[in-house]
Amino acid sequence: MRTKTFLICYDIHDKTRLRRVHKAVRDFGISVQLSVFKAELDQKKLDQLIAILKPLIKPNVDNVNFYPLNPKDTICLGVAPLSDTVLIL
Repeated sequence: MRTKTFLICYDIHDKTRLRRVHKAVRDFGISVQLSVFKAELDQKKLDQLIAILKPLIKPNVDNVNFYPLNPKDTICLGVAPLSDTVLIL
């Protein structure tokens, strides 16, 4: 399976949900900043992480965004990001 590099960024509005999301993402990636992780994921691991995260968030207020190096593959769970243009420096 082909592996892709993702930046996983989240904004969670409850401390309990935040801790649970942080622990889940931490198991798959490396912390870059407080709510930003870098992860190398094949499709199986990506699907697994999404399945773990979906029940942990409230999609009407929280968001978890997966930004691949190829922006066409962006995945967003919950509230949509403010912009569909991502600049990674």
